[in-house]
Amino acid sequence: CLQRIQGGKLKAKIEGHAIKDGEITPACAQSCPTNALVFGNVNDPESRVAKLIQEERSYLLLADLDTQPNVFYMTKVRNSEKAILE
Repeated sequence: CLQRIQGGKLKAKIEGHAIKDGEITPACAQSCPTNALVFGNVNDPESRVAKLIQEERSYLLLADLDTQPNVFYMTKVRNSEKAILE
């Protein structure tokens, strides 16, 4: 993955532009048939990954312990219908 990231950075630098969203894809994300892995710049508010981590289903493991993880997880939607309260 490091080689792909560095290669993408170098290519963008040579071409004289910033790295575009989705321009670099690590092997793990490329080979995932369900697109469950998303790679991108969380500092770019327009990137796909930044939009995903803003969703209410997004969470971090051990964030309460100030571990500062950089991998976000999405909860599974188990019941999409709202409960009827009486």
